[in-house]
Amino acid sequence: MNLQKYISSSYEDRLKQFLNTLSVTNRTPEYYVNWEKVERETKRYELELHTLNYLIGKDNIYSEALHLFTKQPNLLKAIPSLIASRDKVLDILTIDENDNMSFDSLNFSKIDKNRIKDYVDFVKQSGLLDFLQKKANRSLVDYVYGVESGLDSNARKNRSGTTMEGILERHVAKISQEQKLEWKAQATAQFIKDKWGIKVPVDKSERRFDVAVYSREKHKVWLIETNYYGGGGSKLKAVAGEFTELSQFVITSDNDVEFVWVTDGQGWKTAHLPLAEAFSHITNVFNLEMLREEFLADLFLL
Repeated sequence: MNLQKYISSSYEDRLKQFLNTLSVTNRTPEYYVNWEKVERETKRYELELHTLNYLIGKDNIYSEALHLFTKQPNLLKAIPSLIASRDKVLDILTIDENDNMSFDSLNFSKIDKNRIKDYVDFVKQSGLLDFLQKKANRSLVDYVYGVESGLDSNARKNRSGTTMEGILERHVAKISQEQKLEWKAQATAQFIKDKWGIKVPVDKSERRFDVAVYSREKHKVWLIETNYYGGGGSKLKAVAGEFTELSQFVITSDNDVEFVWVTDGQGWKTAHLPLAEAFSHITNVFNLEMLREEFLADLFLL
């Protein structure tokens, strides 16, 4: 199917074509671990970690740790990384043998030198001292590399969206060069007005479009939003509703403005009704297969 046939079809037929060509993944090899971030987070405390290697295998490790942190309190700043926490201020619940509960908070960003024993007690109770004494046998820098890789995997959900933005931006950049178009990522209505002289009505002042493309020849702007949903959930219904409203909002412009939604993922098969509603209002809903078939490039030529 080509673009012309697709956009001239009924919304039911377009929806069917869209659902039948959804991709099984948008995960590029870079999706799994952001190594630049892992290295950056590890190097942040590299000096402290090298110093903390001193504690590995120590017999009287509690006393050694208390002595070391008393002399060099700032070494404690590396502790959250060693226990796989991004938080620098840790709120702690302690339950004693009589089930009495107490709450405390330790700031690992700004070390309280009057509470070194409390810090060391926490490190002991967390199990970290036992690990350092009995199980750690390599550089703590290498260990934190592993910890950071694991923590970074938690960011994969967000990376799915940024992956789509990256795919879209590379695709648009190539087309724009070929067709002599201008484009801008994360474009605001103010930028579009100041740069290209086109007024774009927006539903909220802080709205940023993932990509805006401008044809000087046609004095026209295409506003493109993108996302990806590998699984179902209430978010899909909300997003479909949001972009349906947004599409109707921007086309009230006195200038030539067209809305495009590039989305994909098997999750859309669980949100048929809200997606059908969106298709009944938005003509240009494309998936990755349609980008591969040059739908976007052809759209800019219409």
